[in-house]
Amino acid sequence: MSNSRTKIPKEKQMQLFTHEGPLPHRIRPALVSEIVGQKHLISDNGVLTKWIEDDLPYSIILWGAPGTGKTTIAMVAKSSTNKEFIYLSGAATNISELREVIKEAEKRPGQLILFIDEIHRLAKNQQDVLLEPLEVGNFILIGSTTENPHVSVTRALHSRIKVLELKPLEKIDMEKLIERSINHPQGCPDCMIDSDAKALLISSSSGDARRLLYNLEEAYLKAKKFNDLRINKSIVHNVLQNSQNQIGADPDSYYHLVSALQKSLRGSDPDAALYWLARLLAGGADPVHVARRIWVTATEDIGLADSNALTIATNAYFFAQNLGMPEARIALSQAVLYLACAPKSNTTVVSIDKAMSDVNEKPPYPVPIHLRSLGGEGYKYPHSFKDAKVEQEYLPKELVGEKYFNPNERDNIQGDRS
Repeated sequence: MSNSRTKIPKEKQMQLFTHEGPLPHRIRPALVSEIVGQKHLISDNGVLTKWIEDDLPYSIILWGAPGTGKTTIAMVAKSSTNKEFIYLSGAATNISELREVIKEAEKRPGQLILFIDEIHRLAKNQQDVLLEPLEVGNFILIGSTTENPHVSVTRALHSRIKVLELKPLEKIDMEKLIERSINHPQGCPDCMIDSDAKALLISSSSGDARRLLYNLEEAYLKAKKFNDLRINKSIVHNVLQNSQNQIGADPDSYYHLVSALQKSLRGSDPDAALYWLARLLAGGADPVHVARRIWVTATEDIGLADSNALTIATNAYFFAQNLGMPEARIALSQAVLYLACAPKSNTTVVSIDKAMSDVNEKPPYPVPIHLRSLGGEGYKYPHSFKDAKVEQEYLPKELVGEKYFNPNERDNIQGDRS
């Protein structure tokens, strides 16, 4: 089926919509039955299969690690419908472009597909622009993201979209991709590959189909250079020398690595923390994203035990944000070493979670009269008393005596809590 128009940069059209460019684009499937992996979504009655067969009846977000097939699924959806297909990058688009798409959709409600790559990169006000037209069904949105949409997408937008999680490809899926590459007329024709070379390609790809195919194509080109169409283990080793540290899908994905970093910081192991930081940075992780997790650790696991940790983590975040790599590695290393060696306390997170639990599970008790705005009757102004302290109740009467803050011996608290 054809589409009336496709609003997409020319260089992206080549990569996404034609069988040109790198190997992953040349052998990209056109039918849902040709998609490799994602058996939990693609089967005779799979949710993605039905969604495509029913002409894309609702909006979705495809969430998964790199190389799990998010863009491929969007392209298969495009080829299966007569609806207009528009591509936007979440990292590069702006509100005016989004409004232009919305106006276009209003002319033919329900006849436009908007694919937003890296949808987590949209700012909150950009996401808010999409809410009303999605609510009335003016267009279908396909979003793709490597970040958890339950966190990176606003609740309002999330409630209007079905999230489908894609999983890293399994060994059998990777084997199918290699066979497709060898047999596809636009793949690596007449190529032969040794079994140990194939096994190394698969194991080094960690479930990332894109990485597998890029490495396979590079190995194929190296073999051709030597007038030999056989890929052996030595060639694959040579290809992997400069790519083995790249972050791919499970079991060595960004989420696992950053979790190891935070747990090492919490466990006060500076050597392990430095190693996981190095793995992340060498693997191409965004230093700003890494800095965010360090930032969280400073308040979640150190908190009141050393308030300076939050300042150092904040400075490292802004350093990474404004300078980037390779300079960011130094500030991040400084923050990691300081946090790993700092005393630990989770009092802040325990205290707020206890208070939040009461707020969520108990009635919304009224604010005591003397604490209300506009000069509540009976309020005692602390600065009118010695040491700016005076006995009075600040909690609702139903919660008098409740203790949310229970500092431990590691908390560095200024003043008298008695």
